Amino acid sequence: MKTRFNLVLIGVGGQGIITLGRLIGLGCMHRGVDVSVAEVHGMSQRGGSVVVHVRIGEGESPIIPVAGAHSIIAMEMLESVRSLVYANNDTTLVINDFLWPPPLSKYPSREAILTAISGKGLRHYVYDANKASMEVTGSPISSNVALLGFTLAVDKELSKYISLEDVEWAIGRAFRGAVAEINKRLLRKSYEDGLKNAT
Repeated sequence: MKTRFNLVLIGVGGQGIITLGRLIGLGCMHRGVDVSVAEVHGMSQRGGSVVVHVRIGEGESPIIPVAGAHSIIAMEMLESVRSLVYANNDTTLVINDFLWPPPLSKYPSREAILTAISGKGLRHYVYDANKASMEVTGSPISSNVALLGFTLAVDKELSKYISLEDVEWAIGRAFRGAVAEINKRLLRKSYEDGLKNAT
């Protein structure tokens, strides 16, 4: 294993980026792995850009350096382009197939965004986590859980540090009752979707 695994979570306020970081942090603690989770950029109000750095393994700095991410989970498509500053040739990028245009802004198309990402030569996956969440929960609110489940299936490096079962345990700690159970079901469904796309 690498000394430290660097995971960038990025999206906009209201998409559950902070909750996603918490679930991963709890899952790592359950696994007995050192982890630091730091919100370092943006504002978590609805619509503002949010970046969370998750560093798994021993170390001091909570901040992932430029070009230092092993994996990036992007909850929104334009934010995935903004996250590329953390990417290198070995980075795995998992993107929610969702655009949230800022008001009064010219916004690139989905095709233009994917072309820009493909031009970087990164291993990347696009998954409609909003749709998966709608199918299981009736709302897109758990798209963060869906994207994490998918990521655990396609990103073999990340899965060396945290398992599906670790995240299920974390969901049980973060949520209660029926909310926890439906999110566990969504996590498993998205994981199975990811297995169909894993290369």
